[in-house]
Amino acid sequence: MRQLHVRVPASERSSVEAVLEDPDLDLEYVTSTGGSDDDGDDGDVHFFFPLPTAAVSDVLDGLDDADIDSDTYTVVTKGEFAHTGEFSELQREYSDETPTLSRAELGAGVQELRWPRLMYYGGSVLSVLAATCGLLLDQPALVIGAMVIAPQVSAALAAPAAAIDGKWDVFTGSVKEQVLGLVLAILVATPFALALRRTGFVPPAVEVTSIELVGVRLAPSLLSTIGATVAGIVGAYGYSTEQSVSLIGVMIAAAIVPAAGGVGLGLAWGEQAYAVGSLLLLAVNVLAINIGAFVAFLLLGYEPPWLFGEQSLGDSVPDADVRRVYVTILLVAVAIIVTGALTASQVGFGHQTKGAVQGTMSSPAYADLDMTGVTTEYGGLGAPSGPTSVTVTVSGPSGTPPDDLASDLESEIERRTDRDVAVAVDYRSSSTTNASSG
Repeated sequence: MRQLHVRVPASERSSVEAVLEDPDLDLEYVTSTGGSDDDGDDGDVHFFFPLPTAAVSDVLDGLDDADIDSDTYTVVTKGEFAHTGEFSELQREYSDETPTLSRAELGAGVQELRWPRLMYYGGSVLSVLAATCGLLLDQPALVIGAMVIAPQVSAALAAPAAAIDGKWDVFTGSVKEQVLGLVLAILVATPFALALRRTGFVPPAVEVTSIELVGVRLAPSLLSTIGATVAGIVGAYGYSTEQSVSLIGVMIAAAIVPAAGGVGLGLAWGEQAYAVGSLLLLAVNVLAINIGAFVAFLLLGYEPPWLFGEQSLGDSVPDADVRRVYVTILLVAVAIIVTGALTASQVGFGHQTKGAVQGTMSSPAYADLDMTGVTTEYGGLGAPSGPTSVTVTVSGPSGTPPDDLASDLESEIERRTDRDVAVAVDYRSSSTTNASSG
């Protein structure tokens, strides 16, 4: 529930009372009156009243429709309990509505959610360092810890919320924060990982792509893109309904921070294909989170005035910010198109690869083997030169995989994808958990 405090000139008292006493609301309120001012006016009238969270937007919209400037002095606070004659009935009327924040509360809350600039960039650095260590150690707990301290949720929700509300200075600032924060994270993760490798804390011969937590982030996939989009949707829904911001932040950071650390690892180990794949994964996840949050805000009823005909986009942008806003929107649009095309090509490559593996494994010669997984490096448009690594996980009887399996898989994948690939078979005995490569 909420408690509203509205102060208006005495001349507008009847207009406010008409809004609050509307049959659709019928709010119970109390008033207090200030003394006359120096100009001899009658002073101000203060209105206090409790109401359900879902009703705040209706009240504020009613005040605006009555030409009462609710921005002059309006305070919305959380309430714990209200005992009045009609409040319980009002709660029942709004019980079936999603208790979302009003547009004014959402805008104020997003501003409060944003980290101070120094803390934002500092948090980005600390989180990516922790994530890089967690990836190298193959320790999920450390990676999760990195997500907890990551500040990305603030900018990831602020940008779509600001676009919804037409606060373009916040929108451009949040987009800038996301880009610079992730660039800084990569620039820190790369020399950090390289130092770990060169000083012997991590053996130089270690193949980072063979580490499980690293291997699952080789490149974007359809499932990873869906997951990031859902993270944005859940983030917007959770924040607009006042769910746990900490848990929302972890979910959003899970799609961002490890991928940024992965880019640094790929560059430090000279794994060009992995670095490109992780960078694309990072870009796709960031865009998917922002788009998912924007769509969620729309579905929750937050309508941008520039999108639904109340005013054009140009009219909603202050003259001083026109160039900056349009350039930011253009860059975001280009990023969406480019990453979408690259991701589609990678998803297509992965689909063809899995089809080739399934076709090969269906041969009578491999009837006693089961394919349990296929992982691929980035092999889409603009993939680095050289063979694309493909790892096929196979289970079967005790022993070693057939000698021709890797070559047969490689030939079939190359035929279907028209790409040069290098296939590694991860063979797992059906009777044990040990794995061997072939």
